[in-house]
Amino acid sequence: MARPARFSPRSAFPGAAMFLLTSVFPLLPAASAMESVDFRQAVARALSNNAIVQAAGEEAISAQKDADAARGYLLPSVRFDDKFVRTTVPAEAFGLKMNQEKLLASDFADVSNFNSPPPRNDFIATLSLEQPLFAPKAYIGYGMAKVEADAKGQDLYRRKEDAVYRVLAAVLDVITARQFVDVAGQGLSDAREHLRIAESLEAAGMGLASDALRAKVAVATAEGAKVTAESRLELARRRLALAMGEPGAPPVDVTGPPPEFPDPGTPGERDTGTTGRADLRASSLRVANAGSDVRRWQAGYLPDVGLAAAYQVDAEDSPFSTDNRSWKVGVGLTWNLFDGMRREAEVGKAAASLRRARAYHRGMLDQAAFEAAQADLGVKEATLREEIARAALASAEEGVRLLTSRYENRLGRMVDLLDAQTALDGARAVRIRAENDVRLSRAQRLYASGGLLSFAAPSEEHGKEKNR
Repeated sequence: MARPARFSPRSAFPGAAMFLLTSVFPLLPAASAMESVDFRQAVARALSNNAIVQAAGEEAISAQKDADAARGYLLPSVRFDDKFVRTTVPAEAFGLKMNQEKLLASDFADVSNFNSPPPRNDFIATLSLEQPLFAPKAYIGYGMAKVEADAKGQDLYRRKEDAVYRVLAAVLDVITARQFVDVAGQGLSDAREHLRIAESLEAAGMGLASDALRAKVAVATAEGAKVTAESRLELARRRLALAMGEPGAPPVDVTGPPPEFPDPGTPGERDTGTTGRADLRASSLRVANAGSDVRRWQAGYLPDVGLAAAYQVDAEDSPFSTDNRSWKVGVGLTWNLFDGMRREAEVGKAAASLRRARAYHRGMLDQAAFEAAQADLGVKEATLREEIARAALASAEEGVRLLTSRYENRLGRMVDLLDAQTALDGARAVRIRAENDVRLSRAQRLYASGGLLSFAAPSEEHGKEKNR
């Protein structure tokens, strides 16, 4: 006697999941239609497109221009002035007439020539030069500007390293998410095989209807897991595009093998592994600059000495009809003997800034040492977890194989087989995550020691050496 057809809400799960797969994901860009990059290409794109890197680059350029401007205070200053003057001011009119070499003896015959002179014109052209001879504050300021430009260059190098690390994490996320999709597909295939076996046994009168229903629920669950995995893959691809600085963050796929990083080995007992970090070098340079700033304000107690020279042409009728040419040259000294204790206050303020810079630098050194130690432990932990994950995966695969054989021979239960399959799916995912965690932890160790950018983009190391 044929069994009456039964309907269970659970039986609708596989169909609903398939509907989602066929109706939603066709709207997403196909992997073949996406742009694909390998790790090196993604790094190169990020270094050229990343907004934070570009901003740091402009700051470095601005700091270099500040150094160029500070150097200008030590170089000669040449200026040309051309002006026209018409005046009846007695002293000025007399001076203009004398500068034009038109002063006559008859001018002294009547005092009204001095008290009420007629309007006087003068076209004055002056070429002047000023050259500092002894300017300690300007000299120290130029040195500080150069050091700050060097520090900005180190900041730029670290920002590039930050961008590389974000790209690396995004690349590994894409690879991991894609492997999770494969694992989900493999789990779905296994669940469908279990369903086939359960339905075959039920049709032969040797299996239970409940086993087939459980298998259908497992298929629906596997289909839902595949949908989730594909959604996460799409998000990981867009996160990679964001890390690369692509406008609008369109999905970008990863091609080629995952990046492999060297094993950092066992660090020495006193080795902090942070000697190559650009941010620490920038902090050290700023500590040196803070000490120079104290000396700059102390230089205010010294005089400034400079050379000045000028060549002047005077003409009454037009700038092209010269009446007289004159010149002057001299050396001047400016010495601020008392300024209301402002210098003392500035020296004290600069000394406090120096102590603050030293404290910040010491804190950065401690933080960097902690990050290096943390990264070392992360590498060790990830390596051990990878070994455990491989062993667990082998055990889960063997367990599913044995339980499948037992169920086919009516010696096992479907619920046990499904539990073993769930464990196998989890073991596969854990192994994938563990493998990529090893790569990420090694990259974190390189990042903590300041060697990530030189590994991922060796050409950038020249820029770092240039700033030293």
